[in-house]
Amino acid sequence: MDHITISGYYQRPAHIVAARKGFFAEIDLDVGYHEVALAPEHNRELAEGRWPLTISSADTMLARATQDGVDYVLVMQAETGLNVQLVVQPGITGFEDLRGKLFAADPVDSNFDAIRNKMMLDEGLTEADYRIEVIGNTPIRLEAFLAGKVAAAMLTPPHTDKAVAAGGRVLAEGADYVADWPLACAWGLRSWIEANRSVVVRFIRGWVRATDWLLDPANRDAAIQVMVGEGYSASRAAEYYRRVVPKCAIDAAAIRKNIGLRIELGYYRPPHRPTEAFYDACYWAEATGLSAPPPVGLAGNAVT
Repeated sequence: MDHITISGYYQRPAHIVAARKGFFAEIDLDVGYHEVALAPEHNRELAEGRWPLTISSADTMLARATQDGVDYVLVMQAETGLNVQLVVQPGITGFEDLRGKLFAADPVDSNFDAIRNKMMLDEGLTEADYRIEVIGNTPIRLEAFLAGKVAAAMLTPPHTDKAVAAGGRVLAEGADYVADWPLACAWGLRSWIEANRSVVVRFIRGWVRATDWLLDPANRDAAIQVMVGEGYSASRAAEYYRRVVPKCAIDAAAIRKNIGLRIELGYYRPPHRPTEAFYDACYWAEATGLSAPPPVGLAGNAVT
């Protein structure tokens, strides 16, 4: 049996199901999980090859590939959509009140911080108009918010609920500014993935089987209970359930849109590469027996 340990910020529903129901074991895989708290730690360890794969946003991969020059490739998409809120302290009633204020951040140039930047720009504020401190992942940002150390933070449920219960307010929803976010994807160093094709294909196959089980209407209640048994609240389990991608299919158009956002925000400078430079669907196609998505090429605002 082959063993791999993947990294990420929390275990996704399909991973929990695949482990609980033995879907990985049936294909001779033992899959461990390493939870990270800081995006810089996550990015450094992946670049060093400490973890072969991560389940995290396509945006993080795009950031590190285009800004740091790390040769990553995406092989599967597990979840889609965006459920993150910009939460502010009492007394802040609009975006103008955030001028000069301190935001809790983690990676600064990717993921929820990219969403924060997009929101603020759309509301007329650049990153020069407010301050940022890299603090850590969502639970750590919540702690800083509750302690009054920051004026605003990007939070996800149930952390948003805790901040609101303590007097904070939701100023904006990320999904109102960015749609079709490739939320949770499997990616890693291209060199490792190419050298371990069988493991990668089996990993995808186990995850797809778990996804099939999750999305079978007959299993919905049992799936929610599996997640509740891992510490999820029922409402949070239902939220994540809705974001599961059937067959873990790669949404090339969503990745293209993500690249376009990074170009818009100034994070990805020319020359720009086509979307297909950042994902390889051949592993997913072999694992599922389905056709790879058609190529979508360059983002609309790309410069070659």
